[in-house]
Amino acid sequence: MHKQIGQRIREFRKKRGMLQGELAKKVGLSTSAISNFERGRRRASLNLLTEIGGALDVKVSELIPDSLSRKVLAENKEEQTLLKQWRKIASTDLQDRLLEVIELSVSNVPRRSIR
Repeated sequence: MHKQIGQRIREFRKKRGMLQGELAKKVGLSTSAISNFERGRRRASLNLLTEIGGALDVKVSELIPDSLSRKVLAENKEEQTLLKQWRKIASTDLQDRLLEVIELSVSNVPRRSIR
């Protein structure tokens, strides 16, 4: 998913004739950070996608591939709460670490108990 979003960022940036450094300056990041987002090496928060979208003059939904933007984000109250709390985390490094913990936890749970 992150690679697909990164590819979309790159596509729109190039359509605008913008260099990575120019986009980085507009959103207050380093050129290497933009490169990492475009390559799918780093996850971009919704807030950052909003800033990037603004700099590229596109809606956030245009940066997210159709199949991903049409998925139900939360199926129940617990998931809604989790999603709200997740969005409050400003640090993508913290998000990355939390995702690693979740992925490790899920990999140790027997298959039938995962919904």
